[in-house]
Amino acid sequence: MFQIDKRHIKNFDYVLFVLVVVILLSGIMAIYSASYNVEMQTYSSYYIKQIIWCILGVAVFLIFSAISYKRLISASLFLYIIGVISLVYVLMFGDVNMGARRWIDIGNTSIQPSEFFKVIWVIVLGRIFKDINMDNLSFYEIIKKFLPVLIPVILIFLEPDLGTALIFLVVWGIVLLYRGINKYTFTIILTVVLLSIPVIWANMHDYQRSRVISFLNPESDPFGSGYHVIQSKIAVGSGGFAGKGFLKGTQSHLKFLPEKHTDFIFSVIGEEFGFLGAAFILIMFFGLLLRIIYISTYSKEPTAKIICVAVFGFLFFQFFVNASMVIGLMPVVGLPMPLISYGGSSLITFMAMLGIVNSVSMRRYDRPAEF
Repeated sequence: MFQIDKRHIKNFDYVLFVLVVVILLSGIMAIYSASYNVEMQTYSSYYIKQIIWCILGVAVFLIFSAISYKRLISASLFLYIIGVISLVYVLMFGDVNMGARRWIDIGNTSIQPSEFFKVIWVIVLGRIFKDINMDNLSFYEIIKKFLPVLIPVILIFLEPDLGTALIFLVVWGIVLLYRGINKYTFTIILTVVLLSIPVIWANMHDYQRSRVISFLNPESDPFGSGYHVIQSKIAVGSGGFAGKGFLKGTQSHLKFLPEKHTDFIFSVIGEEFGFLGAAFILIMFFGLLLRIIYISTYSKEPTAKIICVAVFGFLFFQFFVNASMVIGLMPVVGLPMPLISYGGSSLITFMAMLGIVNSVSMRRYDRPAEF
């Protein structure tokens, strides 16, 4: 499975790796603050657990870097079947938490199959869009390439996890646009998407609808569905230019800010480090995204390019949604900030995907493979 030589090691992308490590360290610091009890001067186990997840994440990054992405592409069908089985399993036997069945308990740890399926989906997209050098896809060909995403999206939507289901569709759309379609086909797809909005709304759960309503007018229910957004905006706004200082955030430490170590970790950064701290995180992510695109541009193989674009799509969309969510520009959809929010499943997933991107970089001079 491991296919690596001195030339591959020489092409290891240290810029990508350093950017990832800096973001991970920023996340650890933010989670330490979010889990710190000012009165007792102690911190919760979240901080220690995140350090462990980061160490495991770096190991996963290195493992996926050592594995040739071509071998992963060859095994894409098998991985897809295993991923779908795990999604079916979690719907039948998964642990119910806050009204959703998304996790599988393994000992003292819970894993989220929908997160790990993101890695599989990146690989599958590389396979189904391998014909990148063909003319613009017809509508029929697009439908055929859409069918593989339909099964996991439906299963994830039924958990229910609207945010994660949506991100799979968005990433598929980003890859499709990169692949290239004509204006006629684009118009048809856009019309279908717009017409499907009422259907999606009708099948949404009450709490999902309330999140959308609170996004449009959070003050209409300040102690209910709008509470999260209002407190988050107060936290970010009170940080000002330079922030209140490390461990000095009042909204987070006085427990006004909910889910401060997961979905709203960016609010903690904005409150304690202000505009400067938030801008630093934005610059790091922007640099990481640019590096992924750079790796994609000098990759010779179509599947490698698609893999990089898919990873870019996952990272960009989830970061953009989370950062916009905490300042009230988008509804609260429960998507954590990549590499920064507390949580093992999400962190390991993104480290695996970035490891695959590094695998592409390390093998950029290899002979193109045929699948």
